[in-house]
Amino acid sequence: MRKQLLTLSLIAFAGTAFAQTTITSADQPTLLQVFHRANDTTTAPSPGNSGLNQTFTFTGLQNQGSDSLTFTLPQWTQFSSLYPQSNSCLMVNQGDAYIYTTLNSSVLEVNGQAADPFGNGIIPISFANPETQMVYPASYGSSFGDTAGGISQFYLGYDPGIGFPIDSVRLHTYIYKASDFDATGTLTSPLGTFNVLRQNTYRKQIDTIDIYVFGLWTYEAFTIVDSTRTYSYWTNGIGYPLVELTDQDDLGAITNTWWLTANPTVTGISETNNSSAVVIYPNPANNDFTVQTETSTGSIEVLDITGRVVKTSIINSTLTRVDVSDLASGMYTYRVVGTAQQGKVQVAH
Repeated sequence: MRKQLLTLSLIAFAGTAFAQTTITSADQPTLLQVFHRANDTTTAPSPGNSGLNQTFTFTGLQNQGSDSLTFTLPQWTQFSSLYPQSNSCLMVNQGDAYIYTTLNSSVLEVNGQAADPFGNGIIPISFANPETQMVYPASYGSSFGDTAGGISQFYLGYDPGIGFPIDSVRLHTYIYKASDFDATGTLTSPLGTFNVLRQNTYRKQIDTIDIYVFGLWTYEAFTIVDSTRTYSYWTNGIGYPLVELTDQDDLGAITNTWWLTANPTVTGISETNNSSAVVIYPNPANNDFTVQTETSTGSIEVLDITGRVVKTSIINSTLTRVDVSDLASGMYTYRVVGTAQQGKVQVAH
């Protein structure tokens, strides 16, 4: 039962050329945004040096596999009832696995995940003490540390390769993490060249496993320790790392690389914010913004990062003013109800 069930660095972005870059909770992906990634386990690129104005080159990566990640709402997934504190979820390959998170103006935390490590069905793992992924604001030179974990029990019902069947498993998970934003500069990948901020994270996970066999619990039957160092390269306007390098066991050699193969798309809603049918200004908005539409009837909704409608404005003419003075600073989605016209708007007070 080699773990982690999922390795994870997630959901924030930043990047300003030759300047101190800041990551805030406004820098998040849009609801239903999809990220397409490729994987390379043999090239072993160098993560580069720490410091300002570095150059990171990842042009020789080989596509040896791929996946997709969709930013969605927990209530749209089958395990949402197990993670009532979560307000966002990252779904892998339309349902192979799920990462349940809580996002607010100061922190991004993982409350648990659901995955299929044995090929025998998805297993939910909950953290009573959530795992911190990002503390806001973050910039070059900032850092955070965290401890996390929890206890999960699930039915197994087969022999996982140890010579006898296991009825049930109780998993005690402890996580230690130290994360530093230790480099800025320019990154070139198969997707292009970008200004980036690098996050350098050391993560150690200790899983102690109790097993229920022959009508009795055997405590601490197995202990598994995983240590990884992950280098994540964030850029402005994407919402997920352009490149992630993993050094399994933190031995000084990259063992796994994931990178984005395309700019993110939005599933379920056609992204038409660049269409001549809708014009929005100003963006970023302070107290209000105006939406110019071809229609003079209907309504405009503003949604926060969880997909909750936080503002509705009635369209009475082709120019509609939307008051956002009472909304917190951050990234929102606007949409013209009844059409496919939608886009992003940033509120900055």
